[in-house]
Amino acid sequence: MRLFWIILLFISCNAIASDRISYCNGIFTFIPPKNFDISFIKAQSKLDNCKSELTVKLKSGKKAVKLSFPSESNQLDATPPTKETLDEIKGRSSELIYQSYFAKHQNGDVKIDTFIKQNKDGRVEFIEKDFYFSKKDTYSIYAIYKANPNDMNDAIMLTSLEIFFLSLQVDWN
Repeated sequence: MRLFWIILLFISCNAIASDRISYCNGIFTFIPPKNFDISFIKAQSKLDNCKSELTVKLKSGKKAVKLSFPSESNQLDATPPTKETLDEIKGRSSELIYQSYFAKHQNGDVKIDTFIKQNKDGRVEFIEKDFYFSKKDTYSIYAIYKANPNDMNDAIMLTSLEIFFLSLQVDWN
């Protein structure tokens, strides 16, 4: 499975981006997920006060998430957190499944942490993904999305955010 993600990452990083979005201080280049409202993203790039976040939404307009740009670049760490750290962050739970993957390339590092919460019957209560993109000595991009496993739009948003972050390239001015 990891090989699949690595291949997807290399394909996405080497593919010619279908769309270019100039956003405030920089230019995002990414392979636009077919479910994102690209015109909504382009409209935000023309605003004067858009320097610390970008909202992406699905074409259906039912789901949206803010991507935050902290003022500093957080260096990402591929080392998985300890059980104690996870308990501090997400609360103690024997029903919490943690998965993570980290991709390092010249355009920036991508880390995606996945938290799957099960109830006592083994059914999935929610899936949360924390998305990180960091380019050394510049800015970071960060987003969290918590999905209901029974909501198709939530599943589409998770997949679209993953495509966005894995294909993201940022050239800050």
